[in-house]
Amino acid sequence: MHIKRTKMPKTWPVPRKGKNQRFIANVSHAKKKSISLLAILRDILKIADTRKEAKYIVYNGDVKVNNKIRKNDTFPVQTFDTISLEKAKKYYRLEIVNKKFSLKEITKKESETKIIKIYGKTILPQNILQMNLEDGHNLLSKESFNVGDSVIYNTLSNKVEKIISLKKGSKVEVISGKHAGQKGKITGIESLTKGKMYKIKLEEIEVSLPYKTILVIG
Repeated sequence: MHIKRTKMPKTWPVPRKGKNQRFIANVSHAKKKSISLLAILRDILKIADTRKEAKYIVYNGDVKVNNKIRKNDTFPVQTFDTISLEKAKKYYRLEIVNKKFSLKEITKKESETKIIKIYGKTILPQNILQMNLEDGHNLLSKESFNVGDSVIYNTLSNKVEKIISLKKGSKVEVISGKHAGQKGKITGIESLTKGKMYKIKLEEIEVSLPYKTILVIG
């Protein structure tokens, strides 16, 4: 599926007018919070000049997302996902900078893990806890956790290395809204009828945000 460049998400750091290109391939799913592999390879990294070249790179198995080979150029890459170009020995993490997606070059070791938000908790028979992660993983856990916490997930071993609690004093990054990409510290938590608001001290101001717009990172 294609969309007009003028209609693509504002988070995409791609020119809204392309030379002889009015349309750009959309992502296959997670359309509001991701960017396609095609846009990353051709428009950001510029290792391909055309979609045909980008497709060849992807179909050849030369691109990994979170250490898994992806052969679809419309595959959606989301915030904090890692991209590995093994032949070039280049590794990147997708981040948000100035409200737009940006690739940060990282080491191969850093590409082995990613931070993922816990968005749900399920109690299975015999009181076994299952954490539901935002990227679709469902994992059994012997450790206690809460919705809104984050995990450091090893994409090679497929195991949780650490649970990071969402609490006062935690470091967070804003992942959506007008403050997207900014980092801060939780200074207080306010309980409301329909959930909680987290007071966060950013670099210049203090804001109150719901947990859905933030990711605890430390």
